[in-house]
Amino acid sequence: MPRTRQLTPTTGTERGNIIGLGYSAYKGDRNVLGVYGEALFPVTKTIELSAALRGDRYSDYGSSVTPKLGAKWTPAKELVLRGTYAQGFRAPSAAENGVGGLAAIATADDPRRCSLGIAEACSPLQVAVIASGNPNLKPETSKNLTLGVVWEPTTKSSISVDVWQIIRKNEINQGLTSVAIAAGRVSRDPSTATGIAGDPGQITAVLVDYFNSAQTTVRGFDVDGRHRIDLSEGYGKLTFDAKWTHLSKWLRTETNGDSFDYAGTHGNCDTSNCMGTPADRLNFASTWEQGNWRVSGIVSYRGALSNTAFKDDPAGCASSLANGADSPSGCKVDSFTTVDLTVRYKATPKTEVFGTIRNLFDKVAPFDPLTSGAVGYNPADYAGAVGRYFSVGVRHQF
Repeated sequence: MPRTRQLTPTTGTERGNIIGLGYSAYKGDRNVLGVYGEALFPVTKTIELSAALRGDRYSDYGSSVTPKLGAKWTPAKELVLRGTYAQGFRAPSAAENGVGGLAAIATADDPRRCSLGIAEACSPLQVAVIASGNPNLKPETSKNLTLGVVWEPTTKSSISVDVWQIIRKNEINQGLTSVAIAAGRVSRDPSTATGIAGDPGQITAVLVDYFNSAQTTVRGFDVDGRHRIDLSEGYGKLTFDAKWTHLSKWLRTETNGDSFDYAGTHGNCDTSNCMGTPADRLNFASTWEQGNWRVSGIVSYRGALSNTAFKDDPAGCASSLANGADSPSGCKVDSFTTVDLTVRYKATPKTEVFGTIRNLFDKVAPFDPLTSGAVGYNPADYAGAVGRYFSVGVRHQF
């Protein structure tokens, strides 16, 4: 399956195809040839093996071969044990190693002006971030491992537990704003200088590029459960679904040996766009169905975040008030839970009426001073910034 990829310089604005916030333009092209094959091996009635192999050839990066192996054992009809091992490969995109750049908005402290006693520089301020391609990038490679169990005690109930680990080498990341500022890769406006000796003026732009981290290890587990209850005749059925994802580690190791664990913190903004890396996410859904009616409720939970750049950051809280106190108090962005409700009624075989209430209990998003644009709330908690809102509609097939 040959493919040709080409990206020509354009701001993207006139085409409605914008990368990031503001101006962006890149130039690059490559030809890719890929071959893929997969096989399934039923060894016994209870053991099944699978294997897959993918080969890719890039005109600018050479070739890669990535395998995938899987195994499934069913010792009893109610129980399944499974596991997979896979390797991956990703060549840098034109935006990461091509000619051009991206202009975006971020928030950052200014340690140079802060050290001079300029209070406003000690709290996150909006700055422009200019990201440029790096032609010396290496491709990413990964090794993925999953182990899991599925138990179905009845035909109406099931639960699965999967533990997983992903190790990526030469992971391609955008340079951190704070590191670029510390290295002096900034543009300043001298007209904003306060008159204090040595004040260079406010930062207007930070210059970053893309680089290869030595290795990133991400580890966690997923728990999924489902149960159905058949009510008395004429009352329909109830279905319950629950999913819990726990992130135990997000450890990035740089080429100089420095390591940073982002799990459960607000850090890793270059990957999460400053939405943070919650250690826990839970979703619970309940659905009642009877005849032409369907009513669903969904509870979504985001775990609390330590408002630090990474675990055990010696710099302490990533945000502070003018008096030096942690912001938010306790250096923690509180957890956030919302409830959504949806009702559907099939009036005719071709007509459906539906209505939805988002954020049913009108929960307010917790304060978060570190997000992109410094809007005061986490983008992941958007429903809590908007508040309760309703939508209704009709769908008809002709």
